[in-house]
Amino acid sequence: MTKTEKRLDKVIRVALTQACELAKEHVHEFSWLTHTADLKKLPQSLKVSCYCKELPITAEQTQLISSLIIKELSAKDLAINVKAISFLKE
Repeated sequence: MTKTEKRLDKVIRVALTQACELAKEHVHEFSWLTHTADLKKLPQSLKVSCYCKELPITAEQTQLISSLIIKELSAKDLAINVKAISFLKE
């Protein structure tokens, strides 16, 4: 991994950690999230998996979590398609 890729990975992790903490504050059922990405093929390779204690969660909760993720990544000049965010039961 190059230095640039390491920096980019850190930026992604920091943004997603912030989104995760905010989601935990607002959605009781939300537990944690993780991501996968090919750093050479961003943003199209970025995928985020959100884990919840119970599924299904409401459409409003799904929208809130997705918007938090999109907002935090956008603040770091990273784009993610809402279709790249999935919700799973832990």
